Amino acid sequence: MDKQDFEAFLNGSKDISAYMQLNPAEGITTCFGVRTASNPNYLVRALYEMYEANLDRKLANKAMRKIFRSVGKGSLGLNKLLKKLGMNLKPAEFLMLVFKLQHQQGWGSPFELVEASDKRIVLRCKKTFESEVLKDWNMPVCGIHQGWIEGILMAITGKNWFCLEKTCHAKGDEYCTFQADQVPASWKYKAEAVVKGESAITEFIEHKPLEGKISLMDEPVVMMPRFIFTSMTNSLKKTMGEAPASGVNYRAYMDMGKENVEHWKKMSVSFDLSRTKLDKDLTLLHSRFTAYGAPSVSGGKIAYGSHIVNDNFEVVDAVEKEVGSKATVFQKIGDKAIRVSTNVVGADGKRAVGTEVSSIVYDAVIKKGQTYYGTADVVGKKMVVAYEPIRNSAEEIIGILFVGIPEEIVYGPLMEEKLRKINPKTLSDMAFAFYSQMGWFNIVKEEWDEATKTKTLTLSHTVESESFGNIGKNVCYCTAGLLAGIIEGSFGIKVQCREIKCRSKGDEHCVFQVKNRAGDS
Repeated sequence: MDKQDFEAFLNGSKDISAYMQLNPAEGITTCFGVRTASNPNYLVRALYEMYEANLDRKLANKAMRKIFRSVGKGSLGLNKLLKKLGMNLKPAEFLMLVFKLQHQQGWGSPFELVEASDKRIVLRCKKTFESEVLKDWNMPVCGIHQGWIEGILMAITGKNWFCLEKTCHAKGDEYCTFQADQVPASWKYKAEAVVKGESAITEFIEHKPLEGKISLMDEPVVMMPRFIFTSMTNSLKKTMGEAPASGVNYRAYMDMGKENVEHWKKMSVSFDLSRTKLDKDLTLLHSRFTAYGAPSVSGGKIAYGSHIVNDNFEVVDAVEKEVGSKATVFQKIGDKAIRVSTNVVGADGKRAVGTEVSSIVYDAVIKKGQTYYGTADVVGKKMVVAYEPIRNSAEEIIGILFVGIPEEIVYGPLMEEKLRKINPKTLSDMAFAFYSQMGWFNIVKEEWDEATKTKTLTLSHTVESESFGNIGKNVCYCTAGLLAGIIEGSFGIKVQCREIKCRSKGDEHCVFQVKNRAGDS
């Protein structure tokens, strides 16, 4: 393979078939000597239907999108190969090459480029393989291609991209059209995407089955099995009677709803504040070093041009003096990343040179090539942090750039100012979306009566009505409290929520009325 071959693929004078080999005895297909896969339609449908059975069709599509976003990130290897061959393709050109190669392996129909700029790329094709297989769904179904596009663009640009399918062959449209936009990785953008159904809350959830832990944005999440919920409620009824137990459940879940909203508030502020500042500080640290030249490992040490970084604190100290952030350079040595220049000081009062980065950060930044954002214990101090891979001219990761802000700065005076600017409806919608996607309830519609100041929420089901079944009476006191707590926490008003219809009483839906308790303190 050489540069001329890839140029021939781009201009259409050559196809990929000459470079594909099939071993029928083992059922293995290779391309350029790398194992690949054809596209068995039954497998695509099976995957979608597996997720549909546990979620719904829309979220099944999002789940496949998330999986193939990771697949798309694997295109970094092809990009490195092209650069070694002297081909520096623009993101849109690289996308077109990838999909041309995929099409020649049986994945969908040829793509055409509709629009290309630094911030937006629009592609379309007559159909994708998933739109053909799932055309009976009569909705946009091309989650695999959405994720692919996002992952490819993220990998080769190092920026955050979000892809929407604007038209779909499976919905009866003439084309499957994909619009990819470079977007800020802000909490507000992500929250709005969840509320609109363009993203799933599961993207924020980390499940550690060996530890028995589920966390949402670093906060623990409790997933309550149905039998535990039913047992807990029945136990309360036996202990104190049905009416008092219902009141306890209402108040407990109202508090939970409020706490959930408070978490969203803090998350939105810390996420936006820290990401805005950390991105700027990373850019500053990066530019200060690259002003000396390209990064490399020289004589066993990291260097930018002729500027040796190890045990040289000039740049990290200047960054701290200018913007107040902690800064560090890690060098990849073996299977570890070691601090070689830092303004982080340990408990002994000395610079923390020689200490290593955590395994979580190492896996994300060194192994996966991602920029890692989050909170971390940095030599005994809780900080909001960002870690970015350092790549040499061959696109090999040789180290990590780090910037961090002490949590007390993020959660300081700026927090109060930001809290006042948060749209309360965004908070309540985010909380509703969270509980809906976790299976607690599903909102069918929301209605507002201005004359009586009453909000009516119609739910297709609740966790209580599903747990107890049709027993001839209202059972959804926990959900009533939860809805009240979410609205109180979001809008800062006192409300009362009561269930007026219930599936456990034989009604079609569970319906709740939320009224303002005017005059309550």
